[in-house]
Amino acid sequence: MNTRITIFGTSGAVPEIGGDSPSFLINDKYLVDTGWAAIQNLRGHGVDPLELDYLIFTHFHHDHYLSLPSLLFYFLSWGKLQELKIIGPAEDLERMVKRALDFLDAERFFAKDEVPTLIPLQPGDNYETEGFRLDTCSTIHPVQGLGYRFTDARTGKSFAFSGDTAYHPPIAELAKGSALLIHEAALGPKAADPNDNAYMHSGSIDAARIAEAAGVDRLLLLHGAASRAEACVEAAKQEFGGSVEWPHFGQTYVL
Repeated sequence: MNTRITIFGTSGAVPEIGGDSPSFLINDKYLVDTGWAAIQNLRGHGVDPLELDYLIFTHFHHDHYLSLPSLLFYFLSWGKLQELKIIGPAEDLERMVKRALDFLDAERFFAKDEVPTLIPLQPGDNYETEGFRLDTCSTIHPVQGLGYRFTDARTGKSFAFSGDTAYHPPIAELAKGSALLIHEAALGPKAADPNDNAYMHSGSIDAARIAEAAGVDRLLLLHGAASRAEACVEAAKQEFGGSVEWPHFGQTYVL
C-alpha cells in the first residue's frame, strides 16, 4: 500500500501540444485541479472519472479549472454528480461550480438535485476524512488560493503542494516533515523580483528556497514551458540539497 501521485500537467497557462496545465491525481481517487483536459487525462491513465471521490482546487484561474464543465457533465451523464465532493478556496468555490453547471444548462437537462457536495475552505482550515487529511495555508496570488498538505490516512505519508503563488514562507511551514513538495516555477530559472511580479508567481529558485526551509526530500517543479524545465531544475539545485525534478506528463511518484 503506497501513496501515489500521477502528474497530468506541468505546462503554463496555455499548454504545449500533448501537455496540460498543472493537474495531478492522488491514489487514483483525488484530482487536484482539472487543467484543460481532465476527462482525457483520467481515461488515458486508465481511470474512469466516476472513480473520483474528491476534486481539490488550489484556486480558480482559468487554466486550473477549464475542464470542470466537462468533468461535471460526465458525472451528470451517469447520474452520479451527487457522489462527487469538491474542495476549494471559499471565496470562489460555490460561484465557479454554479457557473459551470449553468453553462451546462444542468437544471434544464438533469435532475435539480444532481449537484456535487461543496467544501469551501479558508486558509488555515483543515479537512479530514477516513482516507486523508488536508491542512492548508494562504498563497500570494491575484485570487484567493490555498496551499495544501495532504496526509494519506492509509500510509501516514504526507506531501505538500503550493498552487500558484509568489514566494511565501508559510508554505514551507505547511510542508515541514513531508516527503515531497510540488511547487510552481512559472517565472523560470530565477527568483521573482518582488518589485516586478504583477501576476504573483514564483521562479524555480523561490521554490527551492521553500523546499530547503521545509526540509523535504524531493521537490517537483511545474507550471512552465518544457523548454525551460532543465534550466529550472539546475537553478533550483543551487539552493536545495534534495532531489529536484520537472515531471513528465503521466509520471507517477510513489511515497
